[in-house]
Amino acid sequence: AAAAVKDLPAMADIVTDFLVATQDPDWTAKGLAMVVAKDPGIAACVLKVANSSYYSFQRQITSLEGAVSILGLKTLKSLVLAAGVKTMNKRFGLIEKLLVEDSIGSALSARAIARQAGNLDPEEAFLAGLMRHIGKIAMNNIAPESYTEIIQGVYNEEGSLTNLERKHFPYTHSAIGAALLDSWNLSPALVACTLFHSEPPPDGAFDKMTERLLATVNLAGSVCQRLGIGQRLTEESLELLSTPSAAQLGLDEAAVEAILEEVSGAFEETRQSFLGGS
Repeated sequence: AAAAVKDLPAMADIVTDFLVATQDPDWTAKGLAMVVAKDPGIAACVLKVANSSYYSFQRQITSLEGAVSILGLKTLKSLVLAAGVKTMNKRFGLIEKLLVEDSIGSALSARAIARQAGNLDPEEAFLAGLMRHIGKIAMNNIAPESYTEIIQGVYNEEGSLTNLERKHFPYTHSAIGAALLDSWNLSPALVACTLFHSEPPPDGAFDKMTERLLATVNLAGSVCQRLGIGQRLTEESLELLSTPSAAQLGLDEAAVEAILEEVSGAFEETRQSFLGGS
């Protein structure tokens, strides 16, 4: 999978530039704002989300420099990467729309779960959820006809997503997604969450914090299924409290309800900010 990364569609240049700039220990709000401002679409998206009711700041954020100062680096990084996910798509039809909605929903769900579970960084969880299915977006860009066939096959219960992917590609979306994040120099924990988001890792492979983050990402996927975010069908009967991830995180019924309420309330406005009326 790592060898295939060089052939993948890249995120917008400013996302890569932004990630590089954040590695500088002497970064400034003005400097980061100048990087984001290079892409008016992403800049506008960041400001729109920053001013949404989800963040509920006392005053309107009118500049990118203000967004950096008020939101903080971690939250701004989340928003820039989220805006960058959509730019990876060469085309934008129904499948692409569902994939981006799934990314947004997973990110919001993971952040809400982290807040309820405690002992987790909500913004790191947001990024982990956001990147959960980045490999699907990449594979759909490489061979859209093949990936449409794969998704249709899953819908028609012809096999699991992973097995159908292996019939068309020499790697799965989990593997190519993890390789992609590694090429972007994102943290090992985020890479691990992308690689193992749909199957358990080997026992003892990761420290407790990474295991909790991985459980958060896995549960975020279930939240999206329950709410029908990025899905063709809504699984309203899915019992989130009975999932292994919920048990691992020590969540109770009140916490699960709070997660569902937060994600339901935030998703549509956030979706509109990133996708507009599409």
